[in-house]
Amino acid sequence: MKRFTIFLLCLVVTCSFLAANAKQETKDDGPVKVSFWYSFGGNNRKVTEELVARYNSSQDKYFIEASFQGDYFESLGKFRTAVVSKNAPTVIQIIGEVLPQIYQNGIVENLEPYFEADKTMDYDDFIFGLSQEGALEYYGEQAYTFAMPFNRSTPIMYINQDMFDAKGIKPPTTWDELRSAARGLTVKTGSKTEVYGLELPIDWWFWTALVYQAGGSITTKDGMSANFAKAGTEALYLWKDMVDEGIMKRPPGKDYNAWEASNTDFINGNAAMIVTSTAFLSYLTQNCDFNMKTIFLPGKVKSAVPTGGTYFVMWNGAPEEQKQGGYDFMKWMTEVDQTIYWSQNTGYMVVRESALKDQRMVDFLKKNPNYQVSYDQLVNTFKFPFVNGLINIQREAVQPNIEAPIVGVNSIEEMISNAEKMANDFLKSTR
Repeated sequence: MKRFTIFLLCLVVTCSFLAANAKQETKDDGPVKVSFWYSFGGNNRKVTEELVARYNSSQDKYFIEASFQGDYFESLGKFRTAVVSKNAPTVIQIIGEVLPQIYQNGIVENLEPYFEADKTMDYDDFIFGLSQEGALEYYGEQAYTFAMPFNRSTPIMYINQDMFDAKGIKPPTTWDELRSAARGLTVKTGSKTEVYGLELPIDWWFWTALVYQAGGSITTKDGMSANFAKAGTEALYLWKDMVDEGIMKRPPGKDYNAWEASNTDFINGNAAMIVTSTAFLSYLTQNCDFNMKTIFLPGKVKSAVPTGGTYFVMWNGAPEEQKQGGYDFMKWMTEVDQTIYWSQNTGYMVVRESALKDQRMVDFLKKNPNYQVSYDQLVNTFKFPFVNGLINIQREAVQPNIEAPIVGVNSIEEMISNAEKMANDFLKSTR
């Protein structure tokens, strides 16, 4: 019995020693690994990976494991699946239209406690129109802050100033002037169009700009019903009439493939005007061998422009130490030095007021006035409705159906009527 007691005592001591060593090994095993999913290709992917590497080198407490997950919508689909399997990334970049849904589904971390505990975080320094609160209409409801602005943008119009000067045409400020300018800039040789006055992807983002310019909105003021029938119809007729006249090109491809086709035609001198994101400013600046200018989007009843791009959000199912690392990374990525570097090397907007006032950015904007337009245009931004069904309205009611009436498959009125019915169904079912 005595021998057995001694054996047990030795066993306890040994186990304690091993446990202590195991804890020590875990503690000394290196920084906490934090997963981050992003959706950039090309130059923007290179800049993202460069900033992630800088963050990892700047401290030794956390290590960001960044991985490309396809475009915004591919990444979103993977994220939804990963949440169900409880294997989601700690941090992910998410488009604004899906923020209401992931909030109301209860899968994102409340960032306000992190802000309160972090005396160095100045959340009010974020440019309001680019922040969660500035880009979403809550209709009097309350929602905690769960998203930090990252790569934020607006659509702007890019013009070939040399073509405008050669024809003596002024940059358009209204829909009527847009039609007139596109007509005057279009160049045809026989039945072949050498230069289209305007090239524009038939896309939700650009369509919503027209909806609000025509005095409409996505939903009613209480967020309960769709409200885009009249203005949405006017928007599609603007496009269809210009396509039918042969002065506007609808680029081939879907989603961002169409955007890239539009950019290529503009660079090659086959389009005098395009509408696309500020995100392509750096790329177009580097590749256009003509005098390129950027201008506000033309208006109708009023000037209006949506914001776009993504926010950082954090999965609330991640382990606590990974959440702490995720917050530290998100904060670092949106600090002045990083947001300035990001903006100047991609074309996306800086997200902090203090970055706009920083001498590096002041000098940059003075030297590169095309970048200033997106900031000046913020006075015309509108808020997307903070309703669960917003992403469904975009991806199911509008985006898959918006092109059909432009090419004459069905009528504009039919398409808009069906889209509004679907939108109301989404709003009702997710209420």
